Amino acid sequence: MGDWRDVAAVDDLGDGAAVTVFVEGEPVMLVRVGERVFALDALCTHEDLDLASGCLAGDGAWECAHHGGRFDLESGRATGMPAVAPLRTWAVRVEGDRVQVRED
Repeated sequence: MGDWRDVAAVDDLGDGAAVTVFVEGEPVMLVRVGERVFALDALCTHEDLDLASGCLAGDGAWECAHHGGRFDLESGRATGMPAVAPLRTWAVRVEGDRVQVRED
């Protein structure tokens, strides 16, 4: 596991919305759902397109805006076609008002 990286203010994350941050040049998507923050690779495994433009689906998965692939926020598992490969997840912690991530 790597070092914790400070990547965003909690207030920068709207509930049910995503933002992309960069950790050592790698795009990481942060998604806030209530009090929880999830961090996953920010490119869809289906076609390497930006996931942050997607939305939280009714079942709690993240849905890609481009082709509708879905991913479990906690595990990164692909839960809807055309995505079949999982996303890498990142460990998340909140320290004060800051979100920090590290490779899981």
